[in-house]
Amino acid sequence: MKPGDTLKKFVDAAKKDTRVLGSVERYLLSRPRDKSRRTDVLHPSDMVGKDWCHRASYFHLLGKEPIKTRTTSLRLESVFAEGHAIHAKWQGWFQDMNVLFGKWYCIECEEVFWGGTDCHEGPLEYREVPLFYAPLRISGHSDGWLVGLGDPLMLEIKSIGEGTLRWECPELLAQNDYDFNKTWKAIDAPFQKHIDQVQVYMKLAELLGYENVPQEAVLIYEAKPNQDYKEFVVKKSDFSIAHLFEAAKRIVDAVNAQVPPACNIATNGCARCKEYDNE
Repeated sequence: MKPGDTLKKFVDAAKKDTRVLGSVERYLLSRPRDKSRRTDVLHPSDMVGKDWCHRASYFHLLGKEPIKTRTTSLRLESVFAEGHAIHAKWQGWFQDMNVLFGKWYCIECEEVFWGGTDCHEGPLEYREVPLFYAPLRISGHSDGWLVGLGDPLMLEIKSIGEGTLRWECPELLAQNDYDFNKTWKAIDAPFQKHIDQVQVYMKLAELLGYENVPQEAVLIYEAKPNQDYKEFVVKKSDFSIAHLFEAAKRIVDAVNAQVPPACNIATNGCARCKEYDNE
């Protein structure tokens, strides 16, 4: 999205015939861009996508900015906020059950510590499970690590909306007449992208030397339209994600050699790496 497009959306929001919604959208469009997501690492959530472009990741690791910057909208911000709220809800329940393990921040004394909630007093903020493996420049956060519900479990929470179904299981959606509720009921296994993501998290925890690394992960799916839920348990399998770590190594090697790799998505380049076609 070009800067002029962002300005146009800002101006158009002021013209909307609404009492408050136009003002809310203008506020969201004028907020500084969130820069908390690191731009010098490979993110597991990107690596497991079917559109993960190795060439785009090369430029990403070099700190290059794409020609087009992604903008936001009231609807998009609402989608993200709802997803964050669903994550926080489940994490809060697990925290109350004293089974949530990971990195914590004490709001009162500002101490940061690793473990469970039973080893510290005071109001706590959960910082999830940070996983940064420097040799391959892979960095991510698991939604949680559960201890006390049988064997340890890596936790991943997914909010499932119509957009998720269109992207992850278009055939199943079509088979069910593009009806969300019918398609939701037909889902009897987690999506491959989500399986690969938790596999990457478990492998990273192992590579980082954590003790008692979970050998299983639980995926909790919550349907956005009706708050129905499902759970799927996935056993650790290094073999299933070996190709992702091999690709990460090739990208890091290419960065060190300053030689951009070819696009692995399309012969003439894909939409992702063409965002850097000025390089």
